[in-house]
Amino acid sequence: MPIYEYICPECKTKFELMRPFSRSDEPAECPKCKRPAKRALSKFACFTTAETGETSSVGGSCSSCTSGNCNTCHG
Repeated sequence: MPIYEYICPECKTKFELMRPFSRSDEPAECPKCKRPAKRALSKFACFTTAETGETSSVGGSCSSCTSGNCNTCHG
């Protein structure tokens, strides 16, 4: 199951929750104030699709990779 990030609009608590994809957009109960929290946009999930249809990370290669093309890392 994926891990999603949430932020509470009331107390501003940020937390992660593992839940099925089918429930990813449902509000999650804040562990601090127990109010409904909305899913936050994860910063690491930023991708772009080129006109060719290839997907690559925004801003170049991964920090541990010396290639400028993420397609070289796919096995």
